[in-house]
Amino acid sequence: MDTKTIADFENKNILNIELVIETYTPYIYTMLKNCLSNQEDIEEILSDVFMVLWKNHPQINNDIKIKPYLVGITKNLIRKKYRYLKIKKIEIENIENYENIISNYIDVENLMETNEKSKIILNTLDNMKEEKKQIFMMFYYKSQKIKEISKQLNISQGKIKTVLHRTRKLIKKKLKERGYGYGK
Repeated sequence: MDTKTIADFENKNILNIELVIETYTPYIYTMLKNCLSNQEDIEEILSDVFMVLWKNHPQINNDIKIKPYLVGITKNLIRKKYRYLKIKKIEIENIENYENIISNYIDVENLMETNEKSKIILNTLDNMKEEKKQIFMMFYYKSQKIKEISKQLNISQGKIKTVLHRTRKLIKKKLKERGYGYGK
């Protein structure tokens, strides 16, 4: 395991990002190559990893080991990339085929309808009590499990399931009122 820390790459409290990039690009690239098939996405996330490190390094403890930190950034960026697809309700059976799915999905009419539905959903959530909104956001947008939400908010799992059920029912009603089907 790599034992170098952030401090090993600092000179006069300035991170030597070029040395970090030179040292860790092959490792991060291999990690991305094992997870992704699209070369453009690999290169985008690779550069984003080092950009995140550069932006956050002043707040990072200098004793942090850099390799696991970069791995964490990489995993988060990959999750963020695929969370976008999950939010758009795109079913992905084969993660390597997601680019084809996106290109088939995006057309102006569908995009406008999706935006309108999103506005309706967000407006509905904005008019709800903060706790219910928070539960919905944690479950659907942060992909947290009911058990995690229960522990975090100190609420029973049954209540969380009820809130999610009622919220979905309310959103379905609001979408129907505006002429949209639910789940389309």
